[in-house]
Amino acid sequence: MSPNLVVVIRDPGSEARFGSGEWNRAVLARVVTNVARAGAAAIGLDVAVDEPSPPGRGGAASDALLSEAVAQAGAVIRPAPRAAVADKDGVVRRAEPAFALPLARGTARAPLAGDTAAADIDPNVPILVAYTGADAPRRLPAIAFAELWATIEGAQAERLSALVDGKIVLVLSEPARTEVRTPVGRMPEAMVQAHLLNTLLTHTRLRVLPLPAAVAVSLVLAFVTAWLALTLSSGKAVAATGALLVGYAASLPVALALISFVLPVWLPFVAVVVAATATLPMQHSAAQRIRDLETQVARAETDLAAAREALVQEESAVEALEEDLNMARAASARAAGAEGELARATEALRERLAEALAAEEHARQRLQQVEREVQGLRAAAAESGVAGDADHERLRRAAEAMGIVTRDPGLLAVFRDLEKGARSALPVLLVGEPGTGKELFARAVHRLSPRAAAPFIAVNMAAVSPELFESELFGHVRGSFTGATADRKGHFEMADHGTIFLDEIGDLRLDHQSKLLRVLQDKSFHRVGASRPTAVDVRVVAASNRDLERGVTEGWFREDLYFRLKGIVLRLPPLRARPADVPLLATRFVTDSARELGRDGMTLSEAAMQALRTHDWSGNVRELEHCLRQAVILSDSRSITPADLRLPSSGRTARLVEADGDGDIVVLASLREHGFDMQATARALGWDRSTVTQRLKGMSFRALVEADGDRAKAAAALAGDPSLTRTVELKLRDYESHLVRAIAPFESPEIAIRACRRRFKNLPERHFRSLELLVRQAIARRPR
Repeated sequence: MSPNLVVVIRDPGSEARFGSGEWNRAVLARVVTNVARAGAAAIGLDVAVDEPSPPGRGGAASDALLSEAVAQAGAVIRPAPRAAVADKDGVVRRAEPAFALPLARGTARAPLAGDTAAADIDPNVPILVAYTGADAPRRLPAIAFAELWATIEGAQAERLSALVDGKIVLVLSEPARTEVRTPVGRMPEAMVQAHLLNTLLTHTRLRVLPLPAAVAVSLVLAFVTAWLALTLSSGKAVAATGALLVGYAASLPVALALISFVLPVWLPFVAVVVAATATLPMQHSAAQRIRDLETQVARAETDLAAAREALVQEESAVEALEEDLNMARAASARAAGAEGELARATEALRERLAEALAAEEHARQRLQQVEREVQGLRAAAAESGVAGDADHERLRRAAEAMGIVTRDPGLLAVFRDLEKGARSALPVLLVGEPGTGKELFARAVHRLSPRAAAPFIAVNMAAVSPELFESELFGHVRGSFTGATADRKGHFEMADHGTIFLDEIGDLRLDHQSKLLRVLQDKSFHRVGASRPTAVDVRVVAASNRDLERGVTEGWFREDLYFRLKGIVLRLPPLRARPADVPLLATRFVTDSARELGRDGMTLSEAAMQALRTHDWSGNVRELEHCLRQAVILSDSRSITPADLRLPSSGRTARLVEADGDGDIVVLASLREHGFDMQATARALGWDRSTVTQRLKGMSFRALVEADGDRAKAAAALAGDPSLTRTVELKLRDYESHLVRAIAPFESPEIAIRACRRRFKNLPERHFRSLELLVRQAIARRPR
């Protein structure tokens, strides 16, 4: 509100006295005369003095009185051509200052101090009006005409002088013939000039954001909208975009009221809508692309299952033909005659076996090809990312930036807590088995904290010599003990203003625990041999694979130290608790190791991946990484097989077979480990394939007897893993049907059993009891 302006507004009280139309100009003449005498700096009238008044409103006499009063006042500004300029939406935001500008600049008789209006304003060029509403901080300084008239009639000279002395008085006495729409409501056009005059006098000329800046703001809002749409789920993205629009809309009146700045409206809104319209479908299409990839993976996995079944069938055919060929050779050796016929049969079997072996090799190559395709599709689906929960994906990417590779929701929840806790100064305690990545998480705490630019010092407490504990952690001064030839900083001092990682804190001796507690409490320590303490500002991250709570209960860990360390406790799950991470980590380790060792293009076969999935990984991620680095080095081909992994269960096989007695447990474990691939199992065990086949046949016959002939139940018992049940069931079916064909020529169970002993001569003796039962049952089921 300008202290130099008074707007006199026509009101209902004055209309009741002087009429609802144009007033007698003698009234205005008296107002002008008295206001001028009271010291008004300038007077503005919205009456065209040069034009005659309408009939019945005083006539020529009143016109003459007003003209004389204007002439005597000498500081009266009369109407000039003025226009309120409406925008395309019909709202008047600009006006020509031809009437307001002369008033703002004052008159020659009483100019305003400092010329409040800018000198470069063109009176014929519309400018923005800073409208002031009733509740605005700069309200229009207005009084009712009736109030001013009462002051003049009552001869209240002091009050009149207080109202108008040294001020511009704008008298709006004309009736409102037309009203225009403004940002603060409808008002007469003359009132627009009053607001414009107040704008000039209060130095609140509105500033409009230049077009380049408006474009920049719009692009920023569009970028934020696109980022929200691509990183959040569809529902959240729409809500966030709506909140962005509402927030920008709310900033428009705030910027106008506080800093007189007019922000662009339509361009940013259009940019946000266009960005949302363009990116939300992109998110949908990305999700559709992921669904398509998942469909392709499902189809490829179906092909993989079919290829695996084909390989099982070819293996079974080869095994059956090998048995038939052995039987034919034995018969040829026993025959006293018909050597030619037996020789021809043996040769035919040999040819069929060669064909079967070729078919098996083809099936094996086909299986490896499909495995590579499945692995590639899985990798593509994993890298696409956007299809899952957006927050889950953000956490996964943030964790990966810290070197933590996982898709496990539990571990990502731990990383979310780490993100929040890293910004505080609280100590962090990491709990988990060896090899779970505690140091990776400790470094992530440091890198995400305000101390990231300061040192990170890692100390393995289990490796610190008890005699050198204080010297290692707190340092020493020269001459403090034999061999101390110079001052030395300890780990705590080296980590000043940064982070110190105390690994294996549970292995610390009780007397050392008390010394560490003192440092954590006082934030200072004495170097060995020093007389003055050293103060440090260090954030402590501790880790242990031991149960410290149990240690407190059992007395080998101090309770007060435990509570000092457990500001934020993060529990890292072992690798066996997140099996879905095994393929992800395995693929990453193989790729990185192959690149490092110059063996690019190395991949994991499906059988090797299955072996990795079923392994216990007691050493967690560290054991997995070492296993795969070794496999990359030692593998003879570009596809890593189960034998290349040299997992501990395979490496100890010979000893376990001896300890196991019959060896079935170890053989079955190796079969499961290699996905019941007979060739890979035989290579891992160091046997020929026929021996492995006979072992599996014996276990299969026993499983069928124990399951009362239920093939599915027997297969599940042998497989141990539901994903292998189908493969084992196919082998059981082939073994069972081959047995039925082998005994088909015999009427008597005893004769059939003797023939089976000749055919399955390499079958362990302990399994013949099961074989005999199956033979008797098969013959008993024959139709009479």
